[in-house]
Order: sequence, then C-alpha cells, then structure tokens
Amino acid sequence: MSTIALFGGSGRTGERILARLLNQGHNVKLLTRHSIDSEECVNEMIGDATDKEAVLETVRSADVVISALGTDKQNVLSTFTPLVIESMKQFDVSRIITVGTAGILKAHDSDNYRFETSESKRSMTTAAEDHARAYELLRESALAFTVICPTQLVNEPSNGDIIVSKEVLGTKQSGPISRDDVADLVMDCLTNDEYVGHRVGITTES
Repeated sequence: MSTIALFGGSGRTGERILARLLNQGHNVKLLTRHSIDSEECVNEMIGDATDKEAVLETVRSADVVISALGTDKQNVLSTFTPLVIESMKQFDVSRIITVGTAGILKAHDSDNYRFETSESKRSMTTAAEDHARAYELLRESALAFTVICPTQLVNEPSNGDIIVSKEVLGTKQSGPISRDDVADLVMDCLTNDEYVGHRVGITTES
C-alpha cells in the first residue's frame, strides 16, 4: 500500500478520507494542529499547513499528497499550495488530490469561474477566490493534480444519485453532496488516472 501525506484530515470531509485510507491499508502521514485519536498506521505530526517545515516533513517519503484543507478567510490555501508544490518537487512526489469547491469550476456559458457568474448561489466569494488561486498554482505546477469540486457539502449519507463531471458542473440544477461521496471520489482518484489534470465537479440533481 502507499504512504499518503494528508492535510486537513481532522476536518469533516478529511476524517472520512482518513478512515477510508486506513481501511484500505495505507500508511498516513497526517499534519494536524490538534492531536486526534490516531491509529497505528497514522504518523501524526502536530503543526500548521502554512508552516514550510511542517509541510516539508509531512510530504517527505510520501507517495501521494491529499488535501482536504478548507479556507478560513486568511488565504490559507494560497499560502499552503506553494509550500506543498515546492515540497513535492523536492521529494519527487508527483500526484496530488485536493478538495476544492464547485465555485471554481468553469461556468456553463463563459470561461469564467462559476463563482464569478450567476450560476453560483453564494454571495460571498472570499473562500472561492482562495480555492481558485490554489487551483491556478496547481495547474501551473506540472504536477499530476486533481481538484475535486463539490457543491454544498452535507453530513448525511449518500443518496447514491451523484453526478461527476470534468471541468464544469454536470447539471445547472445542482443540489447538495454528501461528504461520503466526496471521500469516495478521492479514493477512486488514487487508482484511477481519468481525472489527472482536471477539476472534477461532484453534485446531485436538485
């Protein structure tokens, strides 16, 4: 099994990804600000994803990087992404899978991001702007990236009726998406190269 450098693994989506990684037998290097009840296959490191040395140490010896980091209006993703790209290149790690937001998918009727158009239902764009900058940095990095872009995340179990699409959202009548479905898509991307180099929309039909 692989060694996974996991960022954001203590969050509501990240904890689901962590559980699936462990269930599949992967070793996980987890960077977290607060200790969690980690299991034997988790190498837990206490630190911050905006700290260069902490990011470097997490990526060291990893095969794949996964990030479920959110943004907290402090541009954490804009700070973290250059650090993780630099670390990956230093240690010759090429594959990174991140969880973004559907706002940074391409709009259906223009080349703009969805959050820049009336397609997006959110009035505040601060978080989407941070996610967009992170995506742009990954796109320019020459790394094998995938940015998974969910609509509104909910904690309820999957309803099994999901829509996955490259670059644009698969429907204009989008609904919420289960965090479990997002975690499942992350796991699929570990072994499926179909979405390398793409933003991937994931949603339900409202």
